[in-house]
Amino acid sequence: MSSLVEAIAKQAQLTFSRNLTEESFLESLSKLIKNVSKVRAADLRLNKDVLRTVNSGNGSKIAPVTYIEVAENPTFSMGIFVLRSGAKIPLHDHPDMHGVLKVIHGTVKITSYSALANVPSDYKLPQVVSNEKEKIQRDALIPVEKHFSGNVTDKDEPCVLKPMEGNYHEICAVGGCAAFLDILAPPYDMNERDCHYYKHLEEKTDSDIKSWLCMIPAPQEFFCNSAPYTGPRVTL
Repeated sequence: MSSLVEAIAKQAQLTFSRNLTEESFLESLSKLIKNVSKVRAADLRLNKDVLRTVNSGNGSKIAPVTYIEVAENPTFSMGIFVLRSGAKIPLHDHPDMHGVLKVIHGTVKITSYSALANVPSDYKLPQVVSNEKEKIQRDALIPVEKHFSGNVTDKDEPCVLKPMEGNYHEICAVGGCAAFLDILAPPYDMNERDCHYYKHLEEKTDSDIKSWLCMIPAPQEFFCNSAPYTGPRVTL
């Protein structure tokens, strides 16, 4: 009998195989989210000893974030992110991806944005954005609206991002170490779907567009270690 973790991986494979009609895809995605909502740290054998191990180290030498790969192929990736107390995954994007995130330990604050479409070409940029435009290309500035902002725990339902909804987000550990299961489809690819980082720009104006994201280099303070997966075997 397969484990819940393997069942989730197989459902992700089916959902994102791109062999489904739109209606079938939505049904399959709904089933995937339902299965992910059931997963707990114990199902992944992520216990206090494992958390203590990945969070041990000497001061600033240890990475703020540790990644544990559960499964990955060209269709999707599934893994566990463990954030040290106070650590964060900076604001970043997921180009043309779907994502499902389920907190399995602790509390994280998630702030996500969706890009706005059809911005008039003659739109006058707010001053705070114009200041950035002098330094970078226009296409590195993205008008957005806030999709979600709030604390999420293992008691909450999975968070879902889509290619056009909630595709930019920041994740911060709140009140201690935190961990979440993360599914991305398709996976990141340095050639086709590389990760980009952003800072949030906001100006209080009468304009309909009050928030922008400005692309920045990868923050130097953010880096990620890896740790071995010790949970149930996943065979696809």
